[in-house]
Amino acid sequence: MHTAHAGGFFLPCWRTMRPPMTPDPKARKRELRSELIAARARLTPGERQARSALIAERLSGFGPFREAATVGLYAPLGTEVDAWPLARAVLARGGRVAFPRGVPGERLLGFAACDPGDLVRGPFGAGEPPPGARLVPLAEIGCFVIPGVGFSRDGFRLGRGGGYYDVTLKQALGAARVGVAYAAQLRPELPSEPHDVPLDAIVTELETLLFPRQVNP
Repeated sequence: MHTAHAGGFFLPCWRTMRPPMTPDPKARKRELRSELIAARARLTPGERQARSALIAERLSGFGPFREAATVGLYAPLGTEVDAWPLARAVLARGGRVAFPRGVPGERLLGFAACDPGDLVRGPFGAGEPPPGARLVPLAEIGCFVIPGVGFSRDGFRLGRGGGYYDVTLKQALGAARVGVAYAAQLRPELPSEPHDVPLDAIVTELETLLFPRQVNP
């Protein structure tokens, strides 16, 4: 069971096992990426800024995020939810923030601790830690805050298609996995594949969705 939190109340919902939505989930994912990126792009810069602030406020009250000594964040790319208010919240309470960069030769993300102002432009256009930033062992990260193209109300994420977060999260089973998105990015369901890793929570400007951790996530 998971719960949807809105306006201070928790609404019970259920995560059920479901078959793929189409015989070819990869093709359906490609279609949905275009649709969801367009939906996100229709928000004005002012709307994205205001909604990102609401997401940061809501997430700041979420226990696993608030209590994590080290939070794995991200540098927003394009029209993604602005992560800088989240970074400021962590640093203001004395926590540490770590940002991802690709691990050469592997489909894996390494997280390095650095000040947001020290990020450099990475090969995919997003900010990433400079070469000298120290990698943080994944076991030290208490909460990952994860962007995405889309999210489903049963706890799954649609990314850009590389699978880097899925591989990384499987190696950090003790950390909370929190997706952040605008409400326009939510769908009742998304096509899923065996390698897709479910989330523990999804936070939008309107609600917080919580999901139980499965035995073998």
